[in-house]
Amino acid sequence: MRRLVYSSLVLGAVASLSSYAKAEKTLVSVGGLTVQGGLDIGGAAFYLPDVNFGAGSYAPHSDGQYKRTKSPASGELYGKPILTGRWDWGHGVAVIGTASALGAATLGHGDGQIMSQTSGSPHSIYLEEANIGLTMPVRIAHAPHTLTVLGGRQAFIVDDGFLIGKGTYSAGRRGAWWYAPRFAFSGPGVIKLEGQSVRADAFMLESNTDNDIDRGYDRPKTKFVGFDVSWFTSTPGGHGGSVYAERASYVTLTYFHVRDADTSSGYDRSARADRNGMNVASLSWGGTLFPVKALGISKNFTFYGSFVAEQNSHAGNGYKSVEAYGMYFEPGYRFTMLPWQPKIFYRYTQFGGGKNPNGTVKRSYDTFFLYDGKRYCYGGYWPGEIVGMYLAPLSNLKVQQFDLTVTAPFHLMKPEDGLKLGVHYYNLSLLHPSGAGLRNVANHISDEVDVTAEYAMNATTSAALAGGMAFSGPSGKALAQAGLPGGYPMPKISRHSGILEFYFYKHF
Repeated sequence: MRRLVYSSLVLGAVASLSSYAKAEKTLVSVGGLTVQGGLDIGGAAFYLPDVNFGAGSYAPHSDGQYKRTKSPASGELYGKPILTGRWDWGHGVAVIGTASALGAATLGHGDGQIMSQTSGSPHSIYLEEANIGLTMPVRIAHAPHTLTVLGGRQAFIVDDGFLIGKGTYSAGRRGAWWYAPRFAFSGPGVIKLEGQSVRADAFMLESNTDNDIDRGYDRPKTKFVGFDVSWFTSTPGGHGGSVYAERASYVTLTYFHVRDADTSSGYDRSARADRNGMNVASLSWGGTLFPVKALGISKNFTFYGSFVAEQNSHAGNGYKSVEAYGMYFEPGYRFTMLPWQPKIFYRYTQFGGGKNPNGTVKRSYDTFFLYDGKRYCYGGYWPGEIVGMYLAPLSNLKVQQFDLTVTAPFHLMKPEDGLKLGVHYYNLSLLHPSGAGLRNVANHISDEVDVTAEYAMNATTSAALAGGMAFSGPSGKALAQAGLPGGYPMPKISRHSGILEFYFYKHF
């Protein structure tokens, strides 16, 4: 199964996961009761010349045949009306709740995966969030904290989403596969404790899965229970306990256990087939953890990272056990003394994999509820806009990534707007080609260079344009050939694939 979501481009929606206060209209205000409404809309357009290195993208038809498109073009649209409510009881105690629905559609050829998941112009309207809870101030060790108990369907993210961030995916008839505006998990819910330097969550949640809607491509339905604890410092005037972007630095410990998971035929013996009974632990960190004041770079040097371990002694599905891992390390620096304030970072990412595809110990990393991150629009955890998006697996994979972005020192339309330009390079390799079923093939998948322009008119309106080129390696060509439907002629596998994409987002 390939990439099912690209979520980092929902810029305003990311911030709204914890609060919808930016542009909401007050609909009801009676005594202590306040009801507000808002609306998210977004759209995107794509052109993919020689997608999958010329292998193309195959659309299934009702007669069981497939139609190949060498250079697909498509568009996506979505709208999300939102209602939030708060009933204040006094002394900081309040009942809170959110309800939202999401309508989405894909137009044109659909996504560019070898086996397209969103061909045929799918569209849908489904419930997104529906939750209610209680929030109140508490004092622990003489320090003020906020305790929140929230039950029902809700968005929930740990840090910037490397392990937990997406509860609903957007394949098949749901539409909007690339934009992926859906986030919510189903209940029971979450207990949150937010302080001035500590945040903790206890959660019992499940992913929203429907393989009938998603043509058999959805993630396994997964019920899990766990906790996370973060120690953090906030930016000046910030509230790092409730807003991830306002953390100057943090360290987070996360653990969860999978109580039950789908083992349908679509996932048996696959890289992500055996979640049931899985134990997952993670240590993540980020921000200005290692200030080097002697060199004057204490505020400009950042170091982010995460290490995830997965273990299951009762794996099932043909495996005896699971022993897998995933990790990334990301040092970065912003040159605030230079014009345009260039920022550069290097990220090394490794999703574990095994050498033997028929072994009894599963070592292929399961990304679980990976969300592409809050810190970047382009340059998140998926390895590029071309190969990492449509072809490369997110297990048994090594990625070396370099990102350079600059911020324009002028405004285009409004005093508060901003323009960011970026260049993003990705080098992808399989850890073990034999684990991917490839024999006598070198590890290298591809090199890719993307250039981006991101424009934010204000906190609720943004757009971006991106273009790029990928250059195939031996494993990249072999993956393209291996993914073709059986019985169809082998197209010429080329050296290059390209991308041209545009998106916009608006919150009312």
